[in-house]
Amino acid sequence: MPIALEDGFFQTHDLAEVGCLGIETSRLNECVARVRDHRITGVFGSPSFGFTGSDLDFLAEMPWVEAVWFWDVNLKSIDGLYALQDLRHFGVHPKRPAIDFSRFPKLRKAVIELKEKDRGLASLNELELLHIWHYRPKDHSFASLALPKSLTELQISWANPASLESLSAHTSLRRLEVHRCRNLEDLGDLGRKFPSLDHLVIDACGRLQPNECERVIRDLPLLAHAYVQNVKLV
Repeated sequence: MPIALEDGFFQTHDLAEVGCLGIETSRLNECVARVRDHRITGVFGSPSFGFTGSDLDFLAEMPWVEAVWFWDVNLKSIDGLYALQDLRHFGVHPKRPAIDFSRFPKLRKAVIELKEKDRGLASLNELELLHIWHYRPKDHSFASLALPKSLTELQISWANPASLESLSAHTSLRRLEVHRCRNLEDLGDLGRKFPSLDHLVIDACGRLQPNECERVIRDLPLLAHAYVQNVKLV
């Protein structure tokens, strides 16, 4: 995700599917004007690039924006997000108020750390890619993780469940990646849950045994790529 100064503003062309401009708190009005005048459709912010604000209210001044990404932030208000009726690419974590994702019906890609009071994720009928970080429910299960049936790619990182069996079935899912889930011991019945799976990566999940991985591979006939515990199996 290279970010560089271009024409005096932090910009990147790799963060989302559109070019993104960095929002700097000390130059907020200038940044908003730049987004408006050039009809830029993506914005981002991080203390490393000058964003130290506690709200996203400025987004109401750029309702055409399609991509937002804010990290290492401590937000007190995210209400400005709800002005973005065409939001397609989303990433804001982790210190923030709860979000009603149902208000972003066009969302296609999201990278999130879910909060207990977040809602509406399962209603997103156009969501294709979802990356979930630091999912650590008290019951150590994915049972309460409601996901939209439209998903084709799911990536889970730093989660605490010991098994993937509690994940809900998704017949359209083609790519599944699980990273750094140190409790993971059981992959469950992936062949039944994800019959369309052609890409599987399980990485840095230290309790997972080789025979468990081999069993799952046999049950996924469409698999074209499998990389499990530092070993390329397919």
